Amino acid sequence: MTRRPTVRGRHAGAATVEFAIVALIALIPLVLAVLQLGLLYVTKHTVQHAAFLAARAGAVSHGSRTEMLRYLAKGLAPLHAGATRGLERGDVATAVTAAYARAHAEARRPDRTRLRVLNPTRASFEDFERVRRGVREIPNVYVHGVPGPRSGQTLADANLLKLRVDYCAPLVVPLVDRIVTTALRRLDPDPFRQQCYWARRLPVAGHALVHMHSAPRRDLIGDLA
Repeated sequence: MTRRPTVRGRHAGAATVEFAIVALIALIPLVLAVLQLGLLYVTKHTVQHAAFLAARAGAVSHGSRTEMLRYLAKGLAPLHAGATRGLERGDVATAVTAAYARAHAEARRPDRTRLRVLNPTRASFEDFERVRRGVREIPNVYVHGVPGPRSGQTLADANLLKLRVDYCAPLVVPLVDRIVTTALRRLDPDPFRQQCYWARRLPVAGHALVHMHSAPRRDLIGDLA
């Protein structure tokens, strides 16, 4: 005689299946978020190193923004070095050149990269700027002396080059890019970062502070704080 399955028997294991489905739905975004967080960690270190390269280039070129952007692009090039196929012996130089070209283009886009000179400031130049051989510059002398009335800095302080770089890093993990940028777009009013969020990118900052090894020139540095 065949026994008919009871209601309890027919539903045996249903709770386990339902739990597995719910857990899977909950875990997928978590796993994707962890992957994206790891990629952003690498990006943060790359941007930090790129900011240092830019500052070091500026220190020996009178604070030339052109030179700082050039070396900033060199530092950002690893972020653009993805290859669609395995590199062969003859492809390495091409891949590196292409990565630098993409990084250089993004470094010069105001909606992708923002390089700000935080020091010397406009007040630093007002206090210490001198005309030498027809060029207006801050003497590259490391003496403290009397602080300037406008900047409150000494001459040694005015010869410190301090940079902040903000780079709009692409979010490559699906779903996470939409969730994160949509949320931050509503919370962060900064115009530059807003452009990053609309492009489904996340602004990543890098800082650098170095001693100037050449006289800072206002005409080469560009915009000042």
